[in-house]
Amino acid sequence: MSIFVAALPLLLLIALANWVTARGSAGARTAFHLGLFLLHLLLLSAGIVLRLRAPDVAALLDLGGLPLDPAFAGAPLIGMGLWGMIVALRPVRLWLARLLPALDAESAVHTLALATIGYLAGNVALTLAPGLELLTESALEARLIDVVAQATVFVLAAFLGVGLWLRRDGRSAAERLGLQRPTARQLAGGAGWMVFFVFLQGCIGALWLLLSPEEAAQIGGLNEILLGSFDTVGEWLVLAAAAGLSEELLFRGALQPIFGIVPTSLIFAVSHVQYGLSPATLTVFLLSVVLGIIRKRSNTTVAILVHAGYNFVLGLLSLLAVYLEPLVG
Repeated sequence: MSIFVAALPLLLLIALANWVTARGSAGARTAFHLGLFLLHLLLLSAGIVLRLRAPDVAALLDLGGLPLDPAFAGAPLIGMGLWGMIVALRPVRLWLARLLPALDAESAVHTLALATIGYLAGNVALTLAPGLELLTESALEARLIDVVAQATVFVLAAFLGVGLWLRRDGRSAAERLGLQRPTARQLAGGAGWMVFFVFLQGCIGALWLLLSPEEAAQIGGLNEILLGSFDTVGEWLVLAAAAGLSEELLFRGALQPIFGIVPTSLIFAVSHVQYGLSPATLTVFLLSVVLGIIRKRSNTTVAILVHAGYNFVLGLLSLLAVYLEPLVG
């Protein structure tokens, strides 16, 4: 339930941005961008206060029990605030529109999408700030209900982002997100890509284990803590389906048509560096690029199936390793 409370302000902002865009009023757009600028100015101010480590404010900081110095927490907040203020400025958006042709500098929805990139990067920075060792010590076991809750927030953000019931009806919103019935040929191609990614993951993992066995073992231990409770095929199926559906709807369905394949893939990779930069980050980026190509050449439905299938196969392999370990021993 806490994740919905935390995500509610952003979801309301997405709905408001779509309402402003649907109205098409220049005054409403100006008011929205001014409000967004002031909102991020407050976020910047909060980051500065935390950076200065005011004791009364620092005591309120709670990041899930992580032993995080408020000074470190202040830096990402400052970054998020500055980024949001910058993209709220029309000249900056006009300049970005030259780099990203699909970006509409006047759209409140596109401006908020730009600001969301800062939120994703800031969240990763907050996660990485304590360091991998402290993160491992304080890691909590993930629960299936939390995974489903986060996936639900992503799905809501995707549909709200394309203006469901605000600018588009259900059919046109699904079309904008790329939700179409896949053909047999598209499914066959997706299955091939899924097998390739499982193979690629194995190769990069083996190479990483050879080059940096300590770091690989540390990440493996953290994964075991976080995902150790998922010990049945059914749980992994739900986990894989939730991640595949929600992430593809948000990144490939909603964001890619605005930012393009490579920028979206960079955003996707950044949002998956919870354990720091590693060979796994390269795997995530390559996976995202191919999923982006699949989305562009076919549809988001196929990308969802490939992503979910890839996650599910990795989960089955991890279960198989657990079951075979006593026999190997």
